[in-house]
Amino acid sequence: MANSNNSVITGKLRGTLGKELVFREWDGKTVVAKAPKARTGLATAPQLKIQENFTLAAKYGTSVMEGTDQGIRDAYTSRLNPRQNLFSRAVADFLSPPVVKNIGTSAYNGVAGSTITIRAIDDFRVTGVLVEIFAASGTLLEKGNAVQQNNGIDWTYTTTQANAVLAGSKINAIATDVPGNTGTLVVTL
Repeated sequence: MANSNNSVITGKLRGTLGKELVFREWDGKTVVAKAPKARTGLATAPQLKIQENFTLAAKYGTSVMEGTDQGIRDAYTSRLNPRQNLFSRAVADFLSPPVVKNIGTSAYNGVAGSTITIRAIDDFRVTGVLVEIFAASGTLLEKGNAVQQNNGIDWTYTTTQANAVLAGSKINAIATDVPGNTGTLVVTL
């Protein structure tokens, strides 16, 4: 892709030239790119899923821009990347689910009141982490919300139930971001 700073030759060209080149203005410069080709054939199932996801992301971006929540607009605006606007920032957040990187169980000994530390990240913000503890038999012992720590990426869950047999127990951490996407990690003790 070439670009021009509105030279004498390209001027302020916009549009398609001979179905081969596309001229558009981006950040005060004229950008020249190869013209897109029309799709041939029907979309595959994975392509349809991606199209649906982008449609939902665009609806989310529009709702952020046109909604009444000025706080979320300000928050997204404060985290814009170069050449990014509010709509594209909201769409990017929608398309990037949070990731649970680690579940720290070194302080969990099966006694009520012990702690589990979860590290969860997102391209914008993790809004909550739900922790579920399952016994080795698969029975749900407890679940609840973890509390975010000062570093902004670690969350601590304090257990409320005793777990007599740790071996084979599973801990499930589910992180949620602003658009409602989730990311999950399960560890077996």
